Amino acid sequence: MTVTKDKLVHDLIDLGVKKGDLLNVKASLKSIGYLEGGAPTLIEALLEAVGPKGTIVTDSFVSLHPLPYLAENPHEVVDDDTHSYAGALANAMIKHPFSMRSKHPIQKFSAIGFKALELTENHTASSYPYGVLKTMAEQGGRNLKIGTDAKVVGVGTTHVAIGLLDYEQRRLIRGVNYLDSDGMVKIYERHWVGGCGRGFNNFISDYRDENAIVSEGQIGLAPSKITDMGMTLAIELKILKAQPEYFKCDDPGCFDCRISWKSRNNSPFLFLLKNLRSLNFRAVFQMILLMIRGKWYSSVHDEKHDNNQ
Repeated sequence: MTVTKDKLVHDLIDLGVKKGDLLNVKASLKSIGYLEGGAPTLIEALLEAVGPKGTIVTDSFVSLHPLPYLAENPHEVVDDDTHSYAGALANAMIKHPFSMRSKHPIQKFSAIGFKALELTENHTASSYPYGVLKTMAEQGGRNLKIGTDAKVVGVGTTHVAIGLLDYEQRRLIRGVNYLDSDGMVKIYERHWVGGCGRGFNNFISDYRDENAIVSEGQIGLAPSKITDMGMTLAIELKILKAQPEYFKCDDPGCFDCRISWKSRNNSPFLFLLKNLRSLNFRAVFQMILLMIRGKWYSSVHDEKHDNNQ
């Protein structure tokens, strides 16, 4: 199936995208079908659907490296043009002539439209990493997911919810080189808790039960949905306060879900034993690496991170 820009615009409007929308977009381009013009066509269709008072936002996060830097990486410095691992849409957003990209060294967001400057200009090295999504949730933003829940995990606000709670997690020591506001090269270490994206879809049924899913349909061939960001965040916070392990995936070999969280009653010894018995040597290696090269990090949300400052 060949999908044109006109077809995309029609499908977006039919799904419920409105003029003036503030959209957090996550998309699997392959799921749409053969997209005439590729990711740039999707961007133009989204901009037409939301109109001049609307805004589209995507992740454009960059890859991390072990710290201290390995010999092959010392000269790589993150800037506005650095490639994102987040996929074709993210990298097309970076290259778009009207795109604005936040200055956070790692958790960069790209935005085009009416609120693009407002959302990105103060998202810097001192900001809450997911502050852009928090602000969008507070301003009536909506999540647009294009693709199945298996292809496109979560809706984005789960990271915000985890950051707002008192979680501690052991993570590998990783970071990037970046240019500060004075043009000096500095090392930035990731210092916040994360989460296994495979478990984030555990909330989908809760979104549906509490009417946070605004609409469902198709964009091209891709099953798609729109959710209310404020509502998904509120649902996640309510559930995680009562059940901190709710976002854990069902993979017994996932060291992230099974042993990295300080608040969880998980034994590294039992994890190691179970995966040795099942010959899951990759999980064993990851666990040993985490124990040797890992560091405890806490949720980084506090007053200084409010409003992306």
